[in-house]
Amino acid sequence: MGENFAISISRLFDLVSGEIVGFEALLRWQHPRRGMLGPEEFIPVAEETGLIRELGWWNLREACRQSVNGEQL
Repeated sequence: MGENFAISISRLFDLVSGEIVGFEALLRWQHPRRGMLGPEEFIPVAEETGLIRELGWWNLREACRQSVNGEQL
C-alpha cells in the first residue's frame, strides 16, 4: 500500500509556551497521472470501498516508523 502514499509529519505547538505538544501525520496519495492528491480526493473512495481501516492503520504504522527513525521531525 505504501508505494503510492506518503505522509508528512507536522509538529503541533502550544501557542503560549512554544513547546511541542503533539504531531499529526498528513496522508497524501501520489496518483500516477494526477500527481499528489490530498485526502479530500481519496478518503471518500477509501470509505466507500472498505479500504479506510487498512489505510488508517498503514498511516499510523508509517508515522510511528518515521518517528522512531527520526525522519521528518
